[in-house]
Amino acid sequence: MSPPRRVLAIVNPAAGQDQAEDILATIRRRLEESGLDFELRETEGEGDARRWAAETDRELVLVAGGDGTVMEALSGIIENEREIPLAQIPTGTANLLARALGVPTDVDDALELALRSGVAVPMDVGHLVDHDRYFALMAGSGWDADLIKAADRDLKDKLGFFAYVITGVKSLFSLKRSRIRLTVDDRRLRFRAHTVIAINVGEIQGSGIALGSNLSPHDGKLDLAIVSPNSIGGILKVLWRLLTRRYEGATELRYFSAEKIKVEADPPLNLEIDGEPIGKTPFEAHVIPGGAMLVVPREYAENKDILP
Repeated sequence: MSPPRRVLAIVNPAAGQDQAEDILATIRRRLEESGLDFELRETEGEGDARRWAAETDRELVLVAGGDGTVMEALSGIIENEREIPLAQIPTGTANLLARALGVPTDVDDALELALRSGVAVPMDVGHLVDHDRYFALMAGSGWDADLIKAADRDLKDKLGFFAYVITGVKSLFSLKRSRIRLTVDDRRLRFRAHTVIAINVGEIQGSGIALGSNLSPHDGKLDLAIVSPNSIGGILKVLWRLLTRRYEGATELRYFSAEKIKVEADPPLNLEIDGEPIGKTPFEAHVIPGGAMLVVPREYAENKDILP
């Protein structure tokens, strides 16, 4: 992509564990050294990033924060009449979207990618209809939402990503299946499960772990994973399947692919989108094919065969 000349930089000073002043100073210095016409804004509350991104006429939106701040800004860009790429400076706790797209977590390296070496590519986005919220990674109900809800800010500030690991293990011992009513495009199904996840991005680059086979945020579809065992032994079998990439042929782990998904559960399950608790089921999700432009490493675009 050609280097942007006019940049909106959005910084969440509360994200992650690093010093906000140092991050701000680094971003400001790099933008000044690049001779860019830029506006640097700090979020003060929910909705700031979305509103600013929706209203901007800049050529690039640069976001320093965690997954929540990035998705706020991405939601604003989707609502913007202009096609504006988003570049990430990952400063949150998990930074799952950045890791999934191969964006470096070092601030200087991420700035180099955003302003010089990266390419802007289209990416599918999910839309949570009832909440009017967009997601890049997933909308999940059940175990993943339980652990995210349990990992409060104090724990994340102290332990970082390990806060999710600890709460995730604890949540395994309280899993209970619900009666699920599922609509996949025009197909209707019923079954019992404790976790139902609408997936857009199913693999974190370099982790060696994928939530399913051939899950891509560039295929115009959402993938649905249903996890049903409620015993520790059954959960361990599912985890083993994910680690060894043996996804098919198991009743405790099932997959569907669709453009539209609706999930109802009795009793209701906790719900999250891209690592943020958002209430409980039911939820309805639609895919927006190529709904946003994100700056990624050239190697990522080459591997996915999506070079502009």
